[in-house]
Amino acid sequence: MSDLSIPDPAAQTFTKPQALDIQHDTDPAQDHGNARRIPHLGHALLFFTIGLFSIFFSVVVLFMVDFVRHPQTQNQPPDLHLAAIGMFLGYVLTFAISLPVFPLLWHRSFLDGISWTWRAARLRWWKLVLLGILLSIVAQAAEHLFKTPKETTDVLKLLDTPTSAWLTAIFGAIIAPFVEEIAFRGFLLPAIATAYDWISLERTPAAYNRWRQTTSHTTGALVLAAVVSSAAFAALHGSQLHWPVGPLVILFGVSLVLSWVRIRFQSVAASALVHISYNGLLFLIMIIGTGGFRHLDKLTQ
Repeated sequence: MSDLSIPDPAAQTFTKPQALDIQHDTDPAQDHGNARRIPHLGHALLFFTIGLFSIFFSVVVLFMVDFVRHPQTQNQPPDLHLAAIGMFLGYVLTFAISLPVFPLLWHRSFLDGISWTWRAARLRWWKLVLLGILLSIVAQAAEHLFKTPKETTDVLKLLDTPTSAWLTAIFGAIIAPFVEEIAFRGFLLPAIATAYDWISLERTPAAYNRWRQTTSHTTGALVLAAVVSSAAFAALHGSQLHWPVGPLVILFGVSLVLSWVRIRFQSVAASALVHISYNGLLFLIMIIGTGGFRHLDKLTQ
């Protein structure tokens, strides 16, 4: 019989990882080299380039096809519905390209590379949903402090028929938050944090050694990354809202909360669940207020 003691499960503790993204194989049986910090700024730039190209390409192709089929619309304003469809197709094309490309660069799956970590969201899903709902209520209450005409929101221009309203609600409540979280919290936030830590790294052997062995980020890097990525997030929605200061400040604050969730739980899935809950309540209020989008005139009252 072995003299080894039986481990006590009650005595085992689990400590919270200190790194935003742990992407280094520490298996002692095989040396995989230095810790790899992904995504870095190059990866983020590549992803956003793919996204912009895919959206631009999809929108242009759709408008060209529409012009060939309906040449009489040449002098008319751009069709927002067609642009929205083009954006959706652009999202699809973005991931059709990204899903096989980034695993080749990272030598790991796409979701693993961006720290999707669905388990963190699954274990706390009701708390994350509740946070998204509360955040949405606070944001809507804050909007009443600013005089922003509803007519300035391009999203409302897509709600001109019940069918387009339902499609817009599905896109805005589920698809858009999913894509935005991957872009801003999955790519941009960790990329900025890594860049900041590299720039501020002490040029000493000890500092270089730590850089090679870990993927943890400093608090200053995470704060800066949250602020910069949140500013970019608010600016993305600026054109849709015609740049009103108040709502953009609110969106900036919302993005900071989403960044905190992503950092706190090391999970893009967690911040995506909060974001979906946030947007979902906005559209749910629209659905209830218009009787299932049957009375769309109430949206501008």
